[in-house]
Amino acid sequence: MNLEKYNAFINEQKEYFNQNLQANFECSWSDPLWYGGTIGSGWLLSRSGKIYFNFEIIKRLNGVNSCNINEVFQYFIKAVLILSYRKSNAKASPQKLCAEFYVLKRWYSSLHDMDISKTHPYYLSTLVLNNSFEILVENSSKTNLPDHAGSYLRLQEMLNHYCFTEQPLEFSQKYLYTSSHNRTPNAKRTKALIEQLELDEDDIDTDKLISIRTFINIVSLISLCETNGEKIVLNLLLLLIVTGLRSTEAILLKTDALIKQSILDPVTKEHLTLDGFKQYTLGIQYHGAKGAGFRIHWVEPLSANLVETIFQSVLSLTQEYRGHLKYIRSKKNSDFLPKSIDEISEDYLEIDDLIGTIFGVKDTYRGRAGQREVVIKTLKNVPVFKEIKSGQRVERYYLKHDINNFIKGLANYDSEYPIDHVFNYEGKMEKIAYEDLLFIHEFRSATLRRAFINKTNIIPLNVVLVNSFLGNSLSTSVFEKYNLLENEAEHSKLTSHIPRHNINTFLALSGLAEHLQAMLMGRVDIKQNQYYQHLALKQRKVTASLLEKHELILYENDRKELKPDYPIDSIKNDGLMYFSDKLDLENNLKMNLQTFDSKNEVASYVKESFFDEYFQDIAESFNELVKEDRSLANSLVQRHACLHPLPFGGCMREVAVHDCPKRLACQSGDQCGNFALTGRKGELEALQHTLNELLDKFAHIEQIVVHDLSYSEMLEELRQKILHLSDLKTKALDRQNSLTPIPIFPYENAIAKLPTTLSELFAIEQQKIETKEA
Repeated sequence: MNLEKYNAFINEQKEYFNQNLQANFECSWSDPLWYGGTIGSGWLLSRSGKIYFNFEIIKRLNGVNSCNINEVFQYFIKAVLILSYRKSNAKASPQKLCAEFYVLKRWYSSLHDMDISKTHPYYLSTLVLNNSFEILVENSSKTNLPDHAGSYLRLQEMLNHYCFTEQPLEFSQKYLYTSSHNRTPNAKRTKALIEQLELDEDDIDTDKLISIRTFINIVSLISLCETNGEKIVLNLLLLLIVTGLRSTEAILLKTDALIKQSILDPVTKEHLTLDGFKQYTLGIQYHGAKGAGFRIHWVEPLSANLVETIFQSVLSLTQEYRGHLKYIRSKKNSDFLPKSIDEISEDYLEIDDLIGTIFGVKDTYRGRAGQREVVIKTLKNVPVFKEIKSGQRVERYYLKHDINNFIKGLANYDSEYPIDHVFNYEGKMEKIAYEDLLFIHEFRSATLRRAFINKTNIIPLNVVLVNSFLGNSLSTSVFEKYNLLENEAEHSKLTSHIPRHNINTFLALSGLAEHLQAMLMGRVDIKQNQYYQHLALKQRKVTASLLEKHELILYENDRKELKPDYPIDSIKNDGLMYFSDKLDLENNLKMNLQTFDSKNEVASYVKESFFDEYFQDIAESFNELVKEDRSLANSLVQRHACLHPLPFGGCMREVAVHDCPKRLACQSGDQCGNFALTGRKGELEALQHTLNELLDKFAHIEQIVVHDLSYSEMLEELRQKILHLSDLKTKALDRQNSLTPIPIFPYENAIAKLPTTLSELFAIEQQKIETKEA
């Protein structure tokens, strides 16, 4: 052991504490209790949790007997926590330090149990660490052991650097350790699966992604939300969906966070214009979490207008709130009464004076009397200055002083900085005036099913409120209020962090480089990408089957499996019908099923289908004739109103009466003036099946032609057929992409192959892009 080196270690940390941490920290080096989290200060202040660092005693620690800690070891624990904070570049959170704090307590307990006379830190040994870890293994969840082992190894490495123990510490446990920045349960599981090369995609939690139904419901809220408070929270959610920012980062955005930079022509250096509009790049300045620093998120160009609209909308909704805050600040926070109340010359106020100024009360079925009753109940603990009876009505008066005290008692308004957001950011205290924050609201204005708002208490949004609004508490959510369902039994819900998961998964699906994914998401630890990459693997797996079934992206080995189906069988297979908004219900159904009963019905369908290329030649002739005589134009369509169903497409010649002079050569790839695509279900699959067969024949004959040129003419004929069928397939795909797929069975039961999340839709589009490039 080396006492001199030990003392040097303690003195170094104590000196750092006095010079860099003590100034804005309310506790001293010698205090037996330090406070962290929301009740902390300086370097131990954070936005969540209440944390107590009690250095004097060990109690209620699983598997460990209660005992007192001697003063020497107390100072050792403090020194280690400060060193850990320094090693993290002043970015370690109080929660992370608290985890290490409990490990150090376990070390002391192990020392104490082995020999009560040898509890000085320089007696720490590998045996002490191993014994304490064995106790931890017996009294801790197995899922947390990798992190505990990592803490042991990290602390051991720091202490070995100072060389004050008798022998170097050599604790070694073969647990998969997750990064200190990556502590969520899902991240731990994913990291372990990666290390063991045993990825089970079915274990990945896709509940962290936005479902299609939830997204539709969110869009519906844009027109449904009634109050300013609801609209402000909704705008925050929309911004999270577009940018992928953490909710804590978005809540700290300032009103001047947007950066707009001109895009210059690389040659002329002049402001670039496109279609007459000057081009800009849009960025959002924000306080990056998890050590990312104050940074800029560059908005995807197609989202720039939406982001600007969100900022403008929130600024408009909160304009009155900012005016009130500036008025309060102009009074130097002497009181919190609004200007309209200050303009009343008397020192007392009647209930009617408070409605619409101090309190926002929704109209009730009882009108003004009901509103007065709500205010009276709210002020039940505020002394009444006087009452005057006027007929059947009693007028109640309150002193301005008492109303101001009531306001001060709400929403932390009795603190040192009542209208400023003060927080610890990367080791430094920051203060932002509420009026400079983008997302502020009237206290209780975002609480649903409530008819009461405290208009004078303007505060920022917080994560708890947002998550409650979105359905993650016992309170009524916005989806419940407006009856927006995820399925027949449940309302939609999501957390404020799910939009970030969505964007992360999109980036992973796109194949973007690791460092770019981390940079775009404001992430310091690049290893966190792996969680989203494996979410993406699941999405790709689902997408492969979706594309095989619906988009006909087929591989060589799968070609033989595709069989043409009748319309009814095709619908049973995937539960979908494709509808056009330009056709009525009857023609949509008959287009999918090809169940036209007469020439009149076919004529009606053909005329309504002139908007696409399926009946282009008839449409051109009809448009020419209709200028001269509408009856002649109609008779033209009636004359060609035959759509005899074929394996794919239909024949506009009455082949049932006159036979087919080409013996249905259209079905083997030859061109025919009587052939037309119909848009019915199963047609595209049948077309692809024929095309696959021709491709196989072409490949076979192509090998023969190398040795026997007599097959050259046959090869050229096949080439022309393949080109023709490929054109038809392109036309059919373009038509199908312009239609809306409508599920006709209960969504959650019968159509397991349909996409359920936005990321699956993104994966489908990404797969289309990659297939085209290939």
